[in-house]
Amino acid sequence: MTNKHLDDYISARSYRLWEREGCPAGLDREYWRRACAEVEAELYEALQGHSSAFVPPQLPISRPPVRHSS
Repeated sequence: MTNKHLDDYISARSYRLWEREGCPAGLDREYWRRACAEVEAELYEALQGHSSAFVPPQLPISRPPVRHSS
């Protein structure tokens, strides 16, 4: 996952938190921090094998696959 994809994922998470709590003004950094903490916790749990709740976002393929003859 690139930094751009991770930032996009956290941004979307932050926006959903903000919307769910009534769109309060002036708390963008707080919602970003909370989204980062949630994503970090989910990643940690997934890496430890304790949870399958985290599903990483689909990443675009930069190049189509190439078959190599053996």
